[in-house]
Amino acid sequence: MAHKRGLSINSLLLFSFALIAVLPVSLLGFKIYDAAWDNAWREVHEKHQLLAENLAQPISIYIKGHKTTLAITGNLIRDLNFPAASSIDAVNYVLDESLTLSDGLCGIFLLDRDKQITAYKSEYRIEKDVENSIFESMEFVDTAILNKKATVSPVLINPLNGEPAIYIAQPLLSQQNPNTVHHILVGELKISPIEKLRQGIRFGEAGHSAIVDKLGHVIAHPNPDWMAPKIKDLSNLNIVKKMMAGQTGVTEFYSPFVKQTMIAGYTAVPELGWGIMVPQPKAELAEQVRNIVFTQFSWGLLGLVVALITAHFLGRWITQPINELASAGNRLSKEGFQDNLPKIRDSAPYELQLLAGCFNAAIHGLSASRAEVEDLNRSLQSKIKDATNELREANMKLSVLARSDHLTNLANRRHFEQTIVNLASRRQEDTDNVCLLLVDVDHFKQINDRYGHSAGDMVLIQIAEVLEHHMRQTDLAARYAGDEFIVLIRANEDIGRERADTIRDEIAKQKFHLDGEDFEVTVSVGLFIFNIAEYEHNMEKIFRNVDTAMYKAKEQGRNTVEEFRV
Repeated sequence: MAHKRGLSINSLLLFSFALIAVLPVSLLGFKIYDAAWDNAWREVHEKHQLLAENLAQPISIYIKGHKTTLAITGNLIRDLNFPAASSIDAVNYVLDESLTLSDGLCGIFLLDRDKQITAYKSEYRIEKDVENSIFESMEFVDTAILNKKATVSPVLINPLNGEPAIYIAQPLLSQQNPNTVHHILVGELKISPIEKLRQGIRFGEAGHSAIVDKLGHVIAHPNPDWMAPKIKDLSNLNIVKKMMAGQTGVTEFYSPFVKQTMIAGYTAVPELGWGIMVPQPKAELAEQVRNIVFTQFSWGLLGLVVALITAHFLGRWITQPINELASAGNRLSKEGFQDNLPKIRDSAPYELQLLAGCFNAAIHGLSASRAEVEDLNRSLQSKIKDATNELREANMKLSVLARSDHLTNLANRRHFEQTIVNLASRRQEDTDNVCLLLVDVDHFKQINDRYGHSAGDMVLIQIAEVLEHHMRQTDLAARYAGDEFIVLIRANEDIGRERADTIRDEIAKQKFHLDGEDFEVTVSVGLFIFNIAEYEHNMEKIFRNVDTAMYKAKEQGRNTVEEFRV
């Protein structure tokens, strides 16, 4: 009987192995390409955008610091009551000291309402014939006068030296009429520190960074010709428009500097309206992607060659015993099945079922082992999670114990003093006025001697409860030492005095009970009201002043509030 000839097993194996090798590699190539670009974009997000955001913070601090310098200088000049009660020499001295102490200013100018220079200190000399025409056409000075607050100029060309410059205008308000601007203090910032920050960011072959002002004009850029003698305007670039709109992200744009498409992370400095971008040529990223794809395809091609060679030898290994069985079957058929099949090696096809059974047993055993391993991993993860939670709870308890007094549960002295230090270092507007109360229990030793130390502890606990009852969210009460408590109240003078007397009065009215016996306890309160910024570097004096006030209360007969006045 004739049989239609089909494909051999060897050919099927070669075709199958080639298909199995080529098809995944082809599909994987597209995935690798997409994944490589995704990775490149993610790297831009993680590196370029983060660099831009990190650069924004020191620039913002640099500008804020010099705003503060000008504000302090303006306050000093206003305190001189210039020009009514002081000489121009005193003003010149203040300007000179401010310029000397500030590394970032190269000039300070005091202007009158007509923007004419009244006094100045500068690192370069100004001729008399141009002295009063410098700031006449600069709009940021008018903006500062109109808004009555410090205003930062866009980058401008200094008419005196032709170099790019940034100015800060600080209006000086009249003491008699706070709504009237009588002078304007203008500080000229050095751009070199900003440029130095920008130069610190370099990567790749042509990666760089650039900083623009709120008008899209270049402040710092690797091309110095874009800053002087004429400032480059980049406001037409989409990325600059996004930064001027206060946005942060990653985008593509064409750079006229390197004359190619760039991928850049960018961010805005909200307080200034400036923008910071960190671009890198897209060609560099494309080259990275091509290298990754080429490497993967090279490995894929090598895998295809190995697969074809393996398929060839595997086909021969499988088909040879099958062909032997086929030949023996044909022979036995012709002979009427009078002979036995020849013995073939154990790897012959008629042993494949047994081999498959062995493989099935092995797979079942492997599945059982995998299930045991997964159960063990889940158990181990659960134990690790429980241990982590216990450790976190223990750390939280330790943190509370480190800040709290063990008897009264109020803050301890160390935490209180650290709070004062932190408050002084921030110097926010809402923390400037501070009232400090030192509360000392009157005749506490007599209480311990008469009723015992447990009674003294009970008195301290009840007083702590009274203090805690009177604390607002921004206040803090602590056990200072022995029978002394200290209270921080962030309020003005009148409220601070009223609350100090209220606390003293409530403690005096409090009934203390011990073994069926009632007794009263009074406290002496020392009060010190001060501006936290003035004592930023003299914490010891704060506590010495309030301690003096408390002892004065003791001398006045106890159960009273005495205030320390400077």
